[in-house]
Amino acid sequence: TSEDSAAAIDCNEELQRHVITVPSFLPTDDKQNDDTYPSILHQIHIVPLLTEEETPKLLQLARTYATENESWDQLDSSRHVSYPTVDFATEESIEISEYLGPSGIQFEERTFGALSEAFDVDVEDLSFLDLFCASYEVKEADNGADKLEEGRNTMDRLDLHRDGSLLSFTILLSPPEEFEGGGTVFDALGDVDVDIDNNSILQPSGVIQAPPGYATLHSGKLLHGGHLVTKGQRIVLVGFVDVRARNFKPGVLGAATKEWGRNDVRTFWNQRRLSLSEQQQGKSEGKEIEGQPLWKLNNWRYLPKDTAARRLSSGEGRSYFGQNSTIPTSILKKIENRASLEKIRRRRLITEDRLLREILLPREERGEKVVEEEGEWLEVDPDNMDGLMLGWDGDEEDVE
Repeated sequence: TSEDSAAAIDCNEELQRHVITVPSFLPTDDKQNDDTYPSILHQIHIVPLLTEEETPKLLQLARTYATENESWDQLDSSRHVSYPTVDFATEESIEISEYLGPSGIQFEERTFGALSEAFDVDVEDLSFLDLFCASYEVKEADNGADKLEEGRNTMDRLDLHRDGSLLSFTILLSPPEEFEGGGTVFDALGDVDVDIDNNSILQPSGVIQAPPGYATLHSGKLLHGGHLVTKGQRIVLVGFVDVRARNFKPGVLGAATKEWGRNDVRTFWNQRRLSLSEQQQGKSEGKEIEGQPLWKLNNWRYLPKDTAARRLSSGEGRSYFGQNSTIPTSILKKIENRASLEKIRRRRLITEDRLLREILLPREERGEKVVEEEGEWLEVDPDNMDGLMLGWDGDEEDVE
């Protein structure tokens, strides 16, 4: 049994920022269910990061590049293999890179400062794993409007997933009148009761809808996704931010990943059980089908068998298993009930909760900062490359 904490929503009107704390999912009798909740990674921060002038400017640059290069016409699985998205990396655009860079709005300094303040990680320990502009576009409205042009393969949502980075953020670039729906949905907030208010940051089903220019800062290990866009096009700037290993407690991420993997396997086999259970009953999409396969036992050697000794000792009515025995549907249903999708979700959230509590070391236990010195760049004549040793400043006789 467990008693989930209600999500806390704090709003600072003066600073124009919101902090949403996801609930606790550990059982009440768990020894870890103590003062470790809430950790700083249980918090989702919604903060203004781009000004009212910068947001439309960046949107314009993104649209221009995407149109010229057809970046938002197809899913890109080359960079995001498991969850392909319709996007392009900002580094591909010279104009966007210059606008975000040191000579522009100094976006990295601004973003890392906000992440450092929110999650108590030194700015020097942060680096971008990925920074990209993504497009969510309605497939086709109920009235036939907004139908996609032929040949385009876009996305109107993104399935629940975890990022490869510990920290992530999403910034809305599109003005609200250009789309409906959308937002970042968090599985851990899915059961939180909220008032249905179109102006609220937190919407039902765990969806966070931030205003344009605002960043949703969160741990990438929180299970999240892109909520369905029902009208128009929603453009966002997304960043995956790496954190130096000195901040991590060893083994925590590996243990969580292993448990999440087990849950993925449970989900797969439960779905297969349901499908084959329906086939065993001769049902598929409401139609009767003949000759469907049955669940059969591949290894039955250690199970009770139909032998003369068994019949003498237990009577004819005793059940047994043979080489062609099938698993009864009633047993399959019991197996499904014991490992239902909701119970799998609960295990997944418990594992997530533990990781958020444990993965970041207290400041006093973190290793020494690593200061990386930049090397010297040399201009080299392409016609005089023979014998060049980068970084070598010794004498010629030192080379064998």
